[in-house]
Amino acid sequence: MPNIMDAFLCKNKEMSWSRFESAAKEKEVFLYGLGYCAVQFFERYGNAIVVKGVIDNDICKQNFEIGDVLPEAFGTANEKTLIQSSRILNHVNPDNVVILIASSAKYQEIVCELEKKGFNDYYIVSLFQDFESDAGLKAAEKISMAVKEYCRHAVSSNKILFHTYGNYLDHEKYICNELLHQGQKLDFVWIVSDLNAELPSGIRKVLRSNWKKMIYEMETAHIWISDNSMPDYAVKRVGQVYIQTKHWASITLKKFYLDTIAFRDEPAKLALWKRESEIIDYIVVGSEFDKKSCIRGFQFNKEFIMAGSPRSDGLFCERENREKVFQYYGIEKDVRVLLYAPTYRFDRRKGKHAHQSQSGGFDYESVKNALEERFGGRWIIALRLHPSVKTTVKEDSIPSFVLDVSAYEDSEELVSAFDITVSDFSSIMFEPAFVKKPVFLYAADLEDYLENEYDILINYQELPFDIAENTKQLCDNILHFSESEYMERLNTFFERYGINEDGQASKRVAEFVLGLLEQ
Repeated sequence: MPNIMDAFLCKNKEMSWSRFESAAKEKEVFLYGLGYCAVQFFERYGNAIVVKGVIDNDICKQNFEIGDVLPEAFGTANEKTLIQSSRILNHVNPDNVVILIASSAKYQEIVCELEKKGFNDYYIVSLFQDFESDAGLKAAEKISMAVKEYCRHAVSSNKILFHTYGNYLDHEKYICNELLHQGQKLDFVWIVSDLNAELPSGIRKVLRSNWKKMIYEMETAHIWISDNSMPDYAVKRVGQVYIQTKHWASITLKKFYLDTIAFRDEPAKLALWKRESEIIDYIVVGSEFDKKSCIRGFQFNKEFIMAGSPRSDGLFCERENREKVFQYYGIEKDVRVLLYAPTYRFDRRKGKHAHQSQSGGFDYESVKNALEERFGGRWIIALRLHPSVKTTVKEDSIPSFVLDVSAYEDSEELVSAFDITVSDFSSIMFEPAFVKKPVFLYAADLEDYLENEYDILINYQELPFDIAENTKQLCDNILHFSESEYMERLNTFFERYGINEDGQASKRVAEFVLGLLEQ
């Protein structure tokens, strides 16, 4: 096949922004590709050149507005233009079009495609004589300019921005569901990692990587609700309210943030959470113990919303969640499920995060046999690795009856749908207990963990759950499980720590939020 690129370069001696500009005055412009070259186009022209269409063959970007995907396009005349596949060119007259190829990696393939379709008037940004690979505003400068610009906009009195670790989950999900149920005319904005994430109707999605749109929505929202730290470039303005929910329930096993040894040797994280503490207005808590933990962990001395754990409300929808999860994974209705959810390990002795899981030493076969002997019926085991390790830890030898549910976002739905939970040091252990489901602890490295990992808020031996340091002990604990003794231990423990989850925490937080909006 002849080298089309060589032929093209021979007949087009000059490839430059100025030559493209001249062509753009006479024809309709299509932008092909959304890489760094596209960033240069929008930084250079802004509103000066309006594109007829935007093409990208990444199906994850298609059918979204370019302003949703590319930060530099947000706020320009082109931000509402839909991203489409190259098939749209099948309905375009090549004589009336100039195409700006903004892909530096695949421009040769694109040229071949365009030549075959009869498009001869195209320009390749990365081959421009005046192209600079490091051109454009620096990231910090761009962010600073965007913050200044959007801080001049008025704060929207009915806009609520939700900011979480993932997509639609955690406390924010259940608070938002309750606010939607209230039927108030509010503007809900949700920061997501994936624009294809499924959210209820009435919620606007903003891509986490789209820093410019994110800044706009943050700086114009009346209320921020987050279980994560807000970006360090966020400027909390007069009239804005920040509600921090934290991403665990009403009780946590381990110390966190500014109350941990780990943060003392990490100045960047220390500074981030000190700043976070300064801008938070309220923290949602579920008990006096939770409140005291947050005072230390956030170094927070302002107001608390004593409401309970909104994310735990999902635990009280067992029938609905069981049907949803079982259908999602194709689990037969009569099967019973144990959820095994070990947390990650952080080895400070190595001077870095050494994320790993203890799941490799878990004897699935023996545990399954013990479950069937003690509780009867057919059992499978669902493995849920911590987000820090789920992409790096490989379970090469798990039996066929073990189901990997690490990718399922909403852990509350899993806990609610499944029958028994086994964990180690994860605070997920408390959530099935809120709804009186059996919990067992399996910590093969108990002594080492307590000595070298995170500081513990609660004496591990005082937890209301049977503890095992090997599979044989775990199986014995399952075989000798007494529901009456377990319930007695649970009630005593929760009474001691003031925990009383009732499935109504989201409603209480939603009512508080609505009260703020009325002020």
